[in-house]
Amino acid sequence: MFKDSPYSVRLASVLISIYLVMLGLYYLQDLLILIAFALILAMVLLPLCRGLENKGFPRSVAISICLLFSVAIIVGLISLLTFQIIEFSNDWPMFIKKAEKWISGLQTFLSRNLNISRKKQMLEISNQTIGLLKNSGSILTATFSTIVHSLTILILIPIFMFFMLFYRSFFFTFLAMVFPTTEKDTLRGIMGKTGTVVQGYLIGLLFVMFTVACANSLGFWWIGVDYPIFFGITTGLLLLIPYIGIWIGASLPILLSLATLSPSHALAIIVWIAAVQFIEANFITPLVIGSKVSINPLVAMLALLGGEMLWGIPGLILALPFTAIIKVIFDHVPTLQPYGFILGEAPKRVKETEAP
Repeated sequence: MFKDSPYSVRLASVLISIYLVMLGLYYLQDLLILIAFALILAMVLLPLCRGLENKGFPRSVAISICLLFSVAIIVGLISLLTFQIIEFSNDWPMFIKKAEKWISGLQTFLSRNLNISRKKQMLEISNQTIGLLKNSGSILTATFSTIVHSLTILILIPIFMFFMLFYRSFFFTFLAMVFPTTEKDTLRGIMGKTGTVVQGYLIGLLFVMFTVACANSLGFWWIGVDYPIFFGITTGLLLLIPYIGIWIGASLPILLSLATLSPSHALAIIVWIAAVQFIEANFITPLVIGSKVSINPLVAMLALLGGEMLWGIPGLILALPFTAIIKVIFDHVPTLQPYGFILGEAPKRVKETEAP
């Protein structure tokens, strides 16, 4: 019936459907982000859970062991960062004093070379401070709300993961009922390939994060930055945010070096980070992750932009693995294979199919 409808009706139906889906993704983002993270992480733990079940562990026990193991790794990493943060906070007054000296020197430079008096400078600083204090209430409220929201998600994700892993056979049966014309072997193939792609992507990403954290820790130590391991780990972790994450992590050591060391130290950090990002983006990530995901770079950029517009930072993190999942589904459904082709790495495929 739908195929026999006029083209304008079909086009309108498609556009309305896309609009409604986007609307749902936006207004249900809190719940959907929670489900999405739980689903991705459950896929990563699935092989380990199956291995324990094959050794005779009950499913609930196997899942609990996997979750506890994952939580232990995360707690260990957080403990390491917390220790570094405590040391960093103890030295904060020293950084403030050095920063005050640097600001005083900057004020002297501005008054001598740009004819901006210290009185005018202090007046501008005072106005900015008053404006910040006026908005401090709303800033603190928003910060507290964000922290509570993040903690709630962190608590709920393992619970959702447990039920997704425990009832995975039930969910498979549900999918078989929803798509009765699709053979179960095809469904298993889609789910298996999806799991492989997500596992390869996340494991590869962890390797890249570890490599970048080690490289930046070494670079910060060589440049002379205080707490190089802490800042190195931070830049590595923030690779979860593609393209800009490493620079967000590097912003604090750059500012601290500018205030407490010298502009040349800050410039050295910028050059080092740019070199590490270049090597990571052009050699390490394509080698480790590219073969697992095989997404067209243009599609990847569009997915990241769309993810950020819909869900902010969580959308940036989830955009690539879910684009890879969509590509796997398209590749396994004959009528959708052209769309899977356009999502993939086109140059290689075009060369393979070029005439004559």
